[in-house]
Amino acid sequence: MFDRFPDHPAKLSSTPTDLARLLRPAPPGTPTDVVRLHGGDGILLWANLPPVLVMGSSGGAGSTTTALGIASAASYGYKERSPIVVDATPTGGDLARRGCDMIDPSGTVQTWLSMSHRGLSSTVLEACGENSARVGVLPRGPEALPLRETYASVHRDLSDAGCLPVYDGGAPVSNRMIAPLLSDSRITLVITLAARPDAVNRLRPALIWLDDNYSQYILEDAVIVVTRQHPSDGPSVAKHARAYLGEFVRAVTEIPYDHHLAAGGPITWTRLAPPTRAAYRQIINLLR
Repeated sequence: MFDRFPDHPAKLSSTPTDLARLLRPAPPGTPTDVVRLHGGDGILLWANLPPVLVMGSSGGAGSTTTALGIASAASYGYKERSPIVVDATPTGGDLARRGCDMIDPSGTVQTWLSMSHRGLSSTVLEACGENSARVGVLPRGPEALPLRETYASVHRDLSDAGCLPVYDGGAPVSNRMIAPLLSDSRITLVITLAARPDAVNRLRPALIWLDDNYSQYILEDAVIVVTRQHPSDGPSVAKHARAYLGEFVRAVTEIPYDHHLAAGGPITWTRLAPPTRAAYRQIINLLR
């Protein structure tokens, strides 16, 4: 059983030519592509960003705005794959209305699944809308997915097309449509929590349900995002979540109140306040 391993030390040695080849800069766009920062000595090492599933701990927790913010931040700082925000809510939400400030979508998840060659990037983009951050937006209608399709096939084909899917799962966490996404360990889970006491109370049963059905490991890798949706919302909810949940999840972070988000219309990345954009970039750093 050990025949595949070298049995002679000489086979493990490297010549100067081999070492020079190893030290040669990686091709642009690879996971080890080194990028100089501001012309100085500092460097940025591109890391692989996983697909993301954003779920609300309850209704109105900000899962749609958070999914759009994550995808927009990834679009500006991560050039290897095209971010696509996909509506994975039970009956279709307001993703298209909030997410498309440039081009309205010409299709839905259902119509895209019925298209030929749906695993091609051109086919995906044909069905998507677009925002000014160059993020694709793929809504869904209230009807069931066609034939025997599930979000497992949605994710497979989007990945084959070279997309970076960011799923807006909405609420509740027990939505059966997203069970294939929750079961995929390669998809990172983000749980949004509105900065309100009643939302904190509704977070506990949601976490218990996830732990009972998908084990503690899915929570250990999850990021909780507290969304401040009113000018009076303060840091108390985020502090409470860090104090009681910090050791059970990967991280607890928050999105500050932003007038542009609170307006309820289409979201434009450049109209978000700098602290809001920085908060979405911080989520990207936590997901890597």
